[in-house]
Amino acid sequence: MTNDKALKSSVLHSLKWVALGRATTQILRWILTFWVISILTPEDYGIVAIADILSSLLVTMASTIAISPLVQARTLDKAAISSYFGITLCIYFLLFCFQYLLAEPIATLYKTPYVAEVLKVSAWCFLLMAFETIPSALLRRAMAFKKLALIDAMSNIIAAISTLLFAIYGYGFWALVYGGIVAAAVRVTLLLYHHPAPCLPSFNVKHSLPLIRFGGSISVFTLLWYIFIHLDITIGGLLLSTTEIGIFTVALNIAVMPQRKILPLVKEISFPAFSQLQDEPAKISYFIVKAQRLGLLFTLPIFWGLAAVSDYILPIILGQKWEAAILPTMLILVLMPLRFSDELFQPAAKALGKVSYLITNTLIMIAIIALALFITADLGATGLAMAWLLGFPLIYIIVLIRYSRLFNFQLGTFLYSISKIVLSAALMVISVIATKQLLGTPSILNLLLLISVGGVSYLLALFVVERKTLKELKQAISTR
Repeated sequence: MTNDKALKSSVLHSLKWVALGRATTQILRWILTFWVISILTPEDYGIVAIADILSSLLVTMASTIAISPLVQARTLDKAAISSYFGITLCIYFLLFCFQYLLAEPIATLYKTPYVAEVLKVSAWCFLLMAFETIPSALLRRAMAFKKLALIDAMSNIIAAISTLLFAIYGYGFWALVYGGIVAAAVRVTLLLYHHPAPCLPSFNVKHSLPLIRFGGSISVFTLLWYIFIHLDITIGGLLLSTTEIGIFTVALNIAVMPQRKILPLVKEISFPAFSQLQDEPAKISYFIVKAQRLGLLFTLPIFWGLAAVSDYILPIILGQKWEAAILPTMLILVLMPLRFSDELFQPAAKALGKVSYLITNTLIMIAIIALALFITADLGATGLAMAWLLGFPLIYIIVLIRYSRLFNFQLGTFLYSISKIVLSAALMVISVIATKQLLGTPSILNLLLLISVGGVSYLLALFVVERKTLKELKQAISTR
């Protein structure tokens, strides 16, 4: 049986270091990201977004196949590590070839010649990243997130500064490409320096067959999940101009920015933690529901608060040329708490080995969102955002029912447990909108005032209607 206090202490220690590492770089990265957006054009982002359809898919699949099986395995010896090291090297080399050969066909399909050049250049990253997988997986398995946080912080800061410098010196969309290459090179170098692989690669697959089987099922889920997440750009890229795609990409990047910073933090810690509890499903059920409630406590005010002030943030930070991104940003932000909640279930399902459950969920998601996108895509960037707003609530209802059966919790009880948090966030939004009616044109001072009103109104609402969850949060972060 797992020692609950020891696991809690390990999770909180890991969370502290991952959060600290992210926090120390986040403000700087946001400033630099917005600076880069103000320099580049919608077309620059459109070109990279189209190329990203393929390259991000391959990167995501490769890292998932290489890392997840090593983290999830109950036992792991040097022979299995060596064998799987050899397999991952082969996989990354094949992915390099695959992306390089598909560069021209993808560019032809989307009628954007620069896409081929971007894909060919970024393909070389696979030959670098092949050597980071074993050190990264073993550090995650040991929950050594302090070291990982420091490495990520250093690579992210250097990459963000590099991207900005390339943008300032007129490299256009290449600034985004070269920035990604710099990030990969720095991260691999630091990982190999601080935690080199404990053995040389071998190609005797019999020592890693269980890892290969789990990695295969994970790869199917990852492929489907990637298709789902990138359906908007994939379908929109065929029907809309690169400028419209660029506007939607910036809107999407701004809307999902908080999730991209918060959710990986939670998932990279919760997966190894749940893996330690895989023989105790009752505990997983308890902790996943608790994590959902505490997750919504933070994500609802962040996403809905940003939605309420997007018409102030974007003109102030990005300038008038990105005004068309305001409405798509708002629409996506409204549904982001549901996407966060859905993805928060996934580490527990993986830890239980229920990857087929995730595959079925993702197939349902793809069908619904694809239909919504074809219906609304002719409305441009706003239409792509509307597809998510219309389709994802239906998706969430379906998958939530399925998760309640998988994790054995009462759906009605779960919904009631989060209802007061949702009410508090709704009251916050109403307070912000009411305050906006009293203010003039967007300005930094007015934006700060709106943020203050939103924060105070949310905390007051929680204190009045949901003190229980606040006490639960205090208990959760207590190390005693």
